[in-house]
Amino acid sequence: MTGLLLGVDVGTTGVRAAVFDERGALVADASLPGAPDTSTPDRAEHDAEAWWRATCALTRQLATKIPIDRVEGIGVSGQAPTAVLIDADGAPLRPALLWLDVRAKDEAQRIAAALGPGRAEAIGGNRVHPYYLGPKLAWLRAHEPEVLDRASLVLQSHAFVAMRLTGVAACDPSTAMLCAPLFAWRTGAWSEEASRAVGVRTDALPRIVESHAVLGAVTRAAAAATGLREGTPVVAGAGDFAASALAAGVLEQGEACLTLGTAGNLTMPRAMPRFDARLVNSHHAGCARWLGLGATLCGGALAWFRSACAAGASWDTLEAEAAVVPLGAGGVVALPYLQGERTPIWDEGARGAFAGLGLSHGRGHMYRALLEGIALGFRACLAVAEESGVRLDEAIAVEGGGGSHALRQACADAMGVPVVWIRGAGSSVAGAALLAGIGAGVLPGVQTSRTWLQSLEGRCAPTDVTRHTPDPGAHDHFRRAQARHEALYAAIREAV
Repeated sequence: MTGLLLGVDVGTTGVRAAVFDERGALVADASLPGAPDTSTPDRAEHDAEAWWRATCALTRQLATKIPIDRVEGIGVSGQAPTAVLIDADGAPLRPALLWLDVRAKDEAQRIAAALGPGRAEAIGGNRVHPYYLGPKLAWLRAHEPEVLDRASLVLQSHAFVAMRLTGVAACDPSTAMLCAPLFAWRTGAWSEEASRAVGVRTDALPRIVESHAVLGAVTRAAAAATGLREGTPVVAGAGDFAASALAAGVLEQGEACLTLGTAGNLTMPRAMPRFDARLVNSHHAGCARWLGLGATLCGGALAWFRSACAAGASWDTLEAEAAVVPLGAGGVVALPYLQGERTPIWDEGARGAFAGLGLSHGRGHMYRALLEGIALGFRACLAVAEESGVRLDEAIAVEGGGGSHALRQACADAMGVPVVWIRGAGSSVAGAALLAGIGAGVLPGVQTSRTWLQSLEGRCAPTDVTRHTPDPGAHDHFRRAQARHEALYAAIREAV
């Protein structure tokens, strides 16, 4: 067994590590859960040390299954943007602020005012919003200034783990773009102007390197902690959204990766940086392509529903209950805005709701309505992208929520775009492993992702590959439902 590649993903609700061979076949994998602290409104924090402990435990677990010393490259992906503040010794100074944390409402407004109309978008390609890193750091400047002053570096989730492996800190372009407005995309450097507006030192922001660039090698201390071979090359890695798109073979305009994890992302490559601030704008991993993202809460909303409204029910049970509910959920409408909403409305104050409930409705109607509400969010995002000429041929569905036949079909019907699901395709750990293989010289380049995908499809059973064709009648229903969805959002926003 030669040419093994290790991918590690620091997710919102857990850490996963997986080993692949040069053909993209999954050799072994392991995962550990780890939910963020969302104990107060708008908060989402996590102990970064827990990510490192999980990584060490997982690699040691993998070492019992495979010859771990034959791993030729390591890549790490992760949820973003995050704010991991470390001291000079690499120790976290406080829990990391996650992308889900939207407490920085006032700070976002102050940054926008300080920079002036349109200036933030001109610098960073994205609007000023609590989702992005800049306002999170401004929130720390306002509420915990001593912590920000003590910070030697501000890292992303995957960059923190990569630093623990190598002793070297960096940031890749896919996550640097989400540090808005701090990263000047035209120059590829941190903006002094934006840094002043945020209140952070530019020397606290790590150097920028390509996602597939070799950051360093596994140190002796990291080898002892993880069981990995000392000297194994580690690449910089990427944001999970970019890694998933890479693993799904989504590289060119007209293609899309529909990520149905905790976060829902409709990730669309662009040859040129034609940014629209109603979307999330970023850079691809490992190739010279830009990305436009429609971003909403997806699996996070479904997990909340299961916990709050269906305790003890399996996902299969909920799927079966939703499957027998007709399109339109019997008039029930759901807003999945449980932590505000990102694209395209960018309203951190948006709140979730169910409307239209009656005595004839049950749990299946509510779950079905929630699936349709998520699909409508993707429809709204695609409409924005289409204004700039994007036309999707199909979307590859990936991650946990991709296992839901009802959700995939709802997304296809709502967007009017075929959705393809291949079991196991598009995992962010596979994307991280691909970047590791490219950086280590084991794989020739990003086109290998298409070969990996084809190989995976060839190994799948027929039941593990599904192509969802949009139903014209259902597409028309979602077109009409969009107006009702938007009207409910406006009414709830006014009332709450």
